[in-house]
Amino acid sequence: MASTGALQVRRRPVAGIVVGVLAAIGAAVGGAWFVHHPADLPTSDARVTASTPVGQPVYVGVFAGTAEFGRTLRLFGVKVHTTSNSQVEVVPLLCHGGTIGVTTDPATFCAELVNPEGESFGPGDDIVLEVTGDTAGVAVIDRVRLGYREGFQVATQEAGVPVSVNILDR
Repeated sequence: MASTGALQVRRRPVAGIVVGVLAAIGAAVGGAWFVHHPADLPTSDARVTASTPVGQPVYVGVFAGTAEFGRTLRLFGVKVHTTSNSQVEVVPLLCHGGTIGVTTDPATFCAELVNPEGESFGPGDDIVLEVTGDTAGVAVIDRVRLGYREGFQVATQEAGVPVSVNILDR
């Protein structure tokens, strides 16, 4: 057996490791961006106006899942911001199987009116605000913010239209 007597040093593939780590970081960043950036939900600046007497709830549809919407969202929350010169209660609800403009009788328009938490929202559904005031005044309600999951994507985004509700003395 012949021996050359020379020692050989193997180089580690540093460039390959660096490229692999950078590719993994890029994939992780791209994946995280994709998961947290679904397409925006539809919004409008057209304000819906409603009136109701003191103590009488009014139901206002603020975001309808139309056929053109074509998405199904799994809701995990609906946030509502209200500015008012009197005490008002604003409760977000989900109308399954119908849409509401402004009404005091939502059963006429909705097959089912439920708490939106954990519910599925899609075409044929509507996010509705139940607004009740104990004293006369005006409530200005910003567009709702929906917390939702759509497939692998998760977001909280504004949706729908802003609302003004006049609470009238009886």
